[in-house]
Amino acid sequence: MSAPNPPGDARPKGPIGYQVPSLLHRIVVAAIVLIPSFLLMVALPVAVLTFVQSRGIALPVSTGAVTFWGTVLLALGTARSILKPTAAYGPLSVATAFVSLLYLVYLVSLSPYRFVIPGGTATFSAGYSSILEVMMIVPALWIAAGVLATVEDVRAPKERLPFDYPA
Repeated sequence: MSAPNPPGDARPKGPIGYQVPSLLHRIVVAAIVLIPSFLLMVALPVAVLTFVQSRGIALPVSTGAVTFWGTVLLALGTARSILKPTAAYGPLSVATAFVSLLYLVYLVSLSPYRFVIPGGTATFSAGYSSILEVMMIVPALWIAAGVLATVEDVRAPKERLPFDYPA
């Protein structure tokens, strides 16, 4: 039983409830999000890379690498979304962020990009490692958030559910 709220307090009285969507609902929503995510993270970059490479311009990243990293990230993200109300959410968040970090490390290893004009002797070089290193802050923070979610789920199971799935 909870204590009554002070006068003028608009918060609901009593414990806060939650309503977790069914597994089927979570799967359908994840699939709906997966389709445009696949188009943006895998299909479009692979199409652009294929188009550019067909013009004789060598790029540092291969279509196979983009397909691999994008597919792994999408699979982890989809599983994370489906399993959000479970204790697996934190570890999946850490895994997703860690793979994102590894992808950025892989891309940093390909810098700088040297563009040679086909049939010519001119070469242009572009270093992009600094921007990618700054971008690594985001997955590092996601790893920290995933660790905190894992600790919270171990310490107090289902405590985050009223905030993630309010009734």
